[in-house]
Amino acid sequence: MNFSIMLDKEKCKGCTNCMRRCPTQAIRLIDEKAFINNSKCIHCGECIKICPYDAYTPESIEWNEEMNYSPYKCKIAIISTPTYGQFPKGTSICNVQNSIKKLGFDFVYDASWSAELVSKAINRKINEVKDIRPFISTNCPATVRLIKSRYPSLMDNLIYIKEPMVIGAMLARERAKSIFNLKDEEIGVFYISPCPAKLLAVTDPIGDYHSSVDWVIPLNTIFGDLYREIKKDDISCSYPALNGLRWGVAGGQSESANLTNYISVHGMENIIHILDEIENGNLNNVDYVEALACVEGCVGGSFNVVNPYIAKNNIEYIIKNAGDNFNIEDLDKFDEMYDSGIFKFKLKAEDNPIKFNMKEAVIKNEKIMEINALLPGLDCGSCGAPTCYAHAEDVYNNQAELYDCIVLRAKNK
Repeated sequence: MNFSIMLDKEKCKGCTNCMRRCPTQAIRLIDEKAFINNSKCIHCGECIKICPYDAYTPESIEWNEEMNYSPYKCKIAIISTPTYGQFPKGTSICNVQNSIKKLGFDFVYDASWSAELVSKAINRKINEVKDIRPFISTNCPATVRLIKSRYPSLMDNLIYIKEPMVIGAMLARERAKSIFNLKDEEIGVFYISPCPAKLLAVTDPIGDYHSSVDWVIPLNTIFGDLYREIKKDDISCSYPALNGLRWGVAGGQSESANLTNYISVHGMENIIHILDEIENGNLNNVDYVEALACVEGCVGGSFNVVNPYIAKNNIEYIIKNAGDNFNIEDLDKFDEMYDSGIFKFKLKAEDNPIKFNMKEAVIKNEKIMEINALLPGLDCGSCGAPTCYAHAEDVYNNQAELYDCIVLRAKNK
């Protein structure tokens, strides 16, 4: 499976909200129903958020089926950094972790620990490599795929440091093998995710590595069970790394990496504006761009339950009121891990941006512009495409007819 968003056509009313919101124009209206072009979809979840009829859902088997019928002798849950922000202020970290264990997990690994390590790797990479500016974060799979699809010239700006989910799964797996004396195939790693893009990052990672995560569990599918268990006292737990916990909100990864010359941008429309600036060479004096598809960062993911601004406030409360119990796990291994190359990755061969023949690209663009000149320029969406230019592209690619435009058809009559 390499696709993480599904459309229920029976629920779809053809309202065009999703088509207009999609940042890569991957959605069309065909026979008054939305249609997703898989090759253009970056799995950002904007369609899930905007659809008033709940026609879009993440593709996922029931998480408990994967748990109950799996061959795993040890099941590990990785808690994403925004998770604690979903619970009211004062909620015990221990209670959150133990409520997750009670769902059938043997071990809980906090992604804030690996986020702390990845922060150090980002800092070192930026200080080592001076000829690339700005570096662009690779933590958000939707942003990375947006760049691959729409800004291939910026692929070299990506920092190519594995995200905390990937590093955390590797470390958790090694720890479980040591503690329980198990083999890789006997261990199942499940990531509790704030967004649908993480599912695609597991099943079809953009890097040249196999993900150590076996499956992604949408947080909202287990939140009710967690909340019912959350009030039962249990003091056995491992505390998160405070710097790593900052990754849950926009700007947190840059702060955690001790960067000062950075831009933190969140929300797809804002990201597109910043990427335009980078492509035009206007941000070469900036070290790092932290780009997150969801509003306020990962706390705004479509799998979360709480308003992102409230969740952000809850996380800030935890950080400000933390005691001495908050430990940083595996930090002493950082130098060894970095020198071994464990944080770094390369693009898969098939994910390298296509190098267009300039002459062919110019000819193609001219033909599309000729078609676009025939259209009314209203961007009304009645043809089933979000804009007249998008319709012109579809006509050029033989995916639509010119007179699908009802304005043009009316004039012709």
